[in-house]
Amino acid sequence: MAISLEQMVSLAGIAGEVMLKNGAETYRIEATMDHMAKACGASKVESFVIPTGVFLTVTDEVGRTLTVMRRVRNRTINLDRISKVNELSRRLVAQRIEYEDAKRILEGISKERTGFSLLPSMLASGAIGGGTAVLQNALFFEIAAAFTAAMIVRYIAHLVSKLRGVQFTFEFLGGMAVALCGVLLHSLWPHLRPDAVIIGGIMPLVPGVAITNAIRDVIAGDLLSGLSRGLEAALTSVAVAMGVVIVLSFKV
Repeated sequence: MAISLEQMVSLAGIAGEVMLKNGAETYRIEATMDHMAKACGASKVESFVIPTGVFLTVTDEVGRTLTVMRRVRNRTINLDRISKVNELSRRLVAQRIEYEDAKRILEGISKERTGFSLLPSMLASGAIGGGTAVLQNALFFEIAAAFTAAMIVRYIAHLVSKLRGVQFTFEFLGGMAVALCGVLLHSLWPHLRPDAVIIGGIMPLVPGVAITNAIRDVIAGDLLSGLSRGLEAALTSVAVAMGVVIVLSFKV
């Protein structure tokens, strides 16, 4: 079955949008859209990706050109979705799947439920916080406190996402909550080190993937995306630090 120009653009555009929303690198998004459009019969593909949008121009074999822009407002980190889109792209390029099936699978990926339920997410965050405390040679109660603080951070993220708060609200409130836990526990048990609790508790807030992607984009020559992602990661770090500093300043 012949694939129309509109279908090529639609399939590749959705793939790019899904990958950008879930934290993929710029070069990976552009390469995936290029491969999928050409696998559908495009003769030329031009793509441009920034952290807030995907721009795609496709030319078919008779010279007709169509451009699409997809605006992305909310982004998260979901490597599972990125992997699924990459695998779908490989199957399409290898002609192991038809267009209709690929479109159906891709739409399913874009609509599937994001992440895990609240309790497993909180436990995973707690494990990160507790593990970080272990690396600081923390005692058992300090590890338990860091575990609890990190779980509270994840619960705050859940509440902020429900309320649709402004960007960086979660990081700021999370930093405050962790510092408050450390200060209060130290006041009750003076032998407990608040620094171990605070460092472990804020670890789930560290924008590690964003920093890595920013560096990768800059190295690949995608300066606009790299600098934008880097600035976003820096503002996230500042929001966390401000939350901690405000609580500690009141302590002093």
